[in-house]
Amino acid sequence: MKYDIWGNETWEHFAYKQLLEAFPAGHEFVFRGNGSPPGSHEPIPIRFVPEVDLVAPRNHEYAAIVCSPFWIHQALGSGYSKVFFIMEPCPAGVQRAVWEKYSGLLAEAADLMITGSEKIYLEQCLRRRNVVWWDAGAVDSGENQRLVGTFVERVFRKETLEYCMREQWKQRIRAYCRLREDVGNHETISYLLASYHYFLGEQKARELLLESFETVLLREHNGTLHSHYRFLSAMEAQQGQLEHAVYTYAITAVLPEEKEALARMERWAAMDRFHLLEAELYLANDDFAAAESAALEDASEEAEHFLIDLYLRQWMWKKGLRLMERLHLKEHQGLSIDQIRATLLWIRNQKHEAVTQLLRASLLDWNMLLAFAENDLMLRGCEQLKERLNHEAGSEENTQSEG
Repeated sequence: MKYDIWGNETWEHFAYKQLLEAFPAGHEFVFRGNGSPPGSHEPIPIRFVPEVDLVAPRNHEYAAIVCSPFWIHQALGSGYSKVFFIMEPCPAGVQRAVWEKYSGLLAEAADLMITGSEKIYLEQCLRRRNVVWWDAGAVDSGENQRLVGTFVERVFRKETLEYCMREQWKQRIRAYCRLREDVGNHETISYLLASYHYFLGEQKARELLLESFETVLLREHNGTLHSHYRFLSAMEAQQGQLEHAVYTYAITAVLPEEKEALARMERWAAMDRFHLLEAELYLANDDFAAAESAALEDASEEAEHFLIDLYLRQWMWKKGLRLMERLHLKEHQGLSIDQIRATLLWIRNQKHEAVTQLLRASLLDWNMLLAFAENDLMLRGCEQLKERLNHEAGSEENTQSEG
């Protein structure tokens, strides 16, 4: 297998060299950007394509390692056998809404999503089951490197990643237990420990959350109490204590949309629609994976509408499109089925088909043309990334030749 690396920096400044060492040995890496200086020793077999070309090879012998959503066309439209997406926070100077949308669409299509940010990792664990955290060589490096390698191997064998994710959650618990031994009780450590025990479905999560809750109260950090109550209600739902979970949620349900959600919960409870009640409780805590699972158990039209809303809000548009087509819906929450189809075509580099779809839809709703502005932002971002890599490559090569 060969890996095509679509980076976000030239090789000299590329932050994921050590991560690449975790990939199974015996493969070749192709880095699209400036290479290392002459005479440098690289720890992995790698060759460089200094002039970044936006057209990738259509070859199933290659897998893609993609470091920016601006490469979404190259990642999804080039016939790669597998796609590994390294998700990063939104850089300065980039429109956050666009970055998060296309990061979400790429993460949903990728075979494995990798991140060096624990905040992003925790958020993504609430959405999908193909996520791995890379510690950047900072903590438990050897164990983390081996685990990343196991993730990659299982992706190629088309095996479930649930086991690997559980192993990483246990790894993080061990790391934070050691940290707590060193620094003592701290609300953030307790909260993170509670999160990982929650992912594992363990009752100890509640004890740790309450410990964090008490510390927050003692230190008068009251601004975080809302999230603690939401998390507690999700834990109670996970343990089957639905009545307690609704009561806990109600304590902080003060905004109009929160009161609407509470009314739905009470309605589902009165109708003995417990799967939909669970789904609402998980959704209130942003546990989208658990909400999806619960709603799928209900298998009603109400559940399908719930799922469509969840899928579209979380950029799981392929799933959302399937349900909308099954229910013969033309739009949902102001988003038309034509716009969804066009976007899914566009991110796979089927630009002609996407433009045709949008133009046809714009005959009925001219607002569809606004999608072209967003597409233009993405294309400009891609071009700027290409120019930066090529410019830096040219500058460094000129310096070397002059020397």
